[in-house]
Amino acid sequence: MRTAILVLGLVVGVATLTGGCATARLGPVLSGSASDDGSGSRPSAPTAAPLPDPGAMAANRVVPCDAPMACPCPPQCGLPCERGQGGWNLRALGGLAFWGGTDAADDCSYFGADVGHSFCGSCWSLGGFWRTHTARFDRDPAGEDGGTWNHVGLKLSYERSLGGGRWYVWGGVGPEYFWTTDYLDDDSGFGVFGEAGLGYVVNRHWRILAGVNVHGMSTDVGRRSPADDGESRWLWIVAPVVGIQFDF
Repeated sequence: MRTAILVLGLVVGVATLTGGCATARLGPVLSGSASDDGSGSRPSAPTAAPLPDPGAMAANRVVPCDAPMACPCPPQCGLPCERGQGGWNLRALGGLAFWGGTDAADDCSYFGADVGHSFCGSCWSLGGFWRTHTARFDRDPAGEDGGTWNHVGLKLSYERSLGGGRWYVWGGVGPEYFWTTDYLDDDSGFGVFGEAGLGYVVNRHWRILAGVNVHGMSTDVGRRSPADDGESRWLWIVAPVVGIQFDF
């Protein structure tokens, strides 16, 4: 009898201990409110990091400098005057002169040289020019009158790059003094001069350019009829030219 009572008590004690442990283990799962820190709240699920925006990545991507159109214009692009730099320049040019006006001359070769200085911080410049060419005029009866023309003068010029690149436009205008040699009746006097064109900056010192020179003068040289000798008329020269320029 005593043995049966001891066995029964042992079974009840084991059952009690086993039930309590199971309840302790399953309680958090069944209630859904227990946590490891004992606060009684469910732990929050980890939040995934947002994916990067492909558009933003493309906008911020660094393009290698050797890729075309990827780099800013290097320092030698544009014109020195646009960077606030002044300086001297020498220009040599050549072309073909076309004449217009009463008793105009035949077309002829045309050459010249310029020297100029640009104002500091400005794309305006002041310079001098010299042009020379030969020309033949028809002379009655069945003859011709030939000689050489020279033009010197001052000009006020302006230049500007196209979009800050190497290409630029230029132009100038001013008074001139001309004289002739080797004609039957030589002449000298004052006239007007203008020029305009397009240029390209090769490097810091050198440029190439193309444009048109225009001269206007009143003169009595090369009259066709001897009866008109000594009577002046306006003659015009339009000369397409190409040239090179050295900046220093």
